[in-house]
Amino acid sequence: MNIASTLRRAPRSAAARGLLAALSGRVRPTHHHRAASVSPFSSVPSPQLSAAAEAQLIRVINFEISCAQNDCRKRDWAKEFGGGFPFEIQDKEGTNRITLTRSHQNEQIEVEVLLPSPANGDAQNGEREDQAEDGKHRSHAGSVAPTYCIPLLVRIHKGAASCLEISCSSYPMQLVVESLEFGSSDGSGGSLSGGIAFSDMPEELQKALYPYLRSRGISTDITDFLHAYMINKECHEYLSWLRRLKGLTKS
Repeated sequence: MNIASTLRRAPRSAAARGLLAALSGRVRPTHHHRAASVSPFSSVPSPQLSAAAEAQLIRVINFEISCAQNDCRKRDWAKEFGGGFPFEIQDKEGTNRITLTRSHQNEQIEVEVLLPSPANGDAQNGEREDQAEDGKHRSHAGSVAPTYCIPLLVRIHKGAASCLEISCSSYPMQLVVESLEFGSSDGSGGSLSGGIAFSDMPEELQKALYPYLRSRGISTDITDFLHAYMINKECHEYLSWLRRLKGLTKS
């Protein structure tokens, strides 16, 4: 499914601003023209017009549902990644994320994976340079910039009061570490002191982080699969959203 087609829904704040602008232009104060004033509600649609508008909305929703059904596929993920996938997938319907969990020696590893989001402005403008998983600095300049990425938050617990949190962005065929900080292991939320941007770390530390993550199962081998999984999840979540919208607008 084209990612842009599932992300084209306007933010609620933008929709609210548009509604307020429309109302402010339509309903004007009457001041002293009381005798000539017309009720702002005199143009309320008739029941026939309301029914026609509802029918048109349902037709559009049905069309979108038909398109989404053609794009969405039920996939046998266990068969696709075989028995070598090192994580257990926790996927709750109706959410914008999945969680991967596994044990590694005396560590508990948890990876929070979000639905695809637009790449940041620098990446879209082809101006960003990062050290990728292979340890080489890689610039996006002069090449086709990725239009989306999948945010990952890796939490590595060792039973202490805090855990190591490593924020990453997964682009197609590329994993980029963004930052490192200490988080709470008790699930209370919030980060503790010690956060640092990846670009501010010494270069040797930057290079050492990628093998550290790879040894715990976080590599492009996994993230390439996650791109397929999350795009497919996004499609099914959008289809569920459309069906719920239809149920709430249908008489």
